[in-house]
Amino acid sequence: MQLKFDWLIVLENLRRGIMVTDAELEPPSGPRIIYVNRAWLKMTGYGREELSGKTPRMLQGRRTDRTVLAGLKQKLLNRQVFHGQTWNYRKNGEPFVMNWYSYAIYGERGKPIYYVAEQEDVTEIEKLRMRQRLLVNPQDEEANTFFMILKERKAG
Repeated sequence: MQLKFDWLIVLENLRRGIMVTDAELEPPSGPRIIYVNRAWLKMTGYGREELSGKTPRMLQGRRTDRTVLAGLKQKLLNRQVFHGQTWNYRKNGEPFVMNWYSYAIYGERGKPIYYVAEQEDVTEIEKLRMRQRLLVNPQDEEANTFFMILKERKAG
């Protein structure tokens, strides 16, 4: 028995946000977004028509951890899978904690042709974790900062 498989239907119906970019890592031109699924659109508030020519940097803002982003680039250049978490921003400026994995898809010549990011909003889980920390120590600086950031909006 042979199955005909429509990968686009699968990708569009995954619960985790999926982003595919080209393999150009150097700013300002790259990496360019090639595809995002419905879960990604729902998570970020953007529409597909707004993504033409954009890079994943469109989600970044003041609280995005640049050290995490440098680690992402280094892992990809070293042909490794990246896993990280940082603050990102929805279209409306609302901050959210994004957890993601990113890795290369290699072509026939062994060079990256695409990068894939599996992304999820873990803000609610982090809220629970930070509330627990505040129960133990109401002066917990990281937990208090977390809730302060949730009240901020992305400038611009």
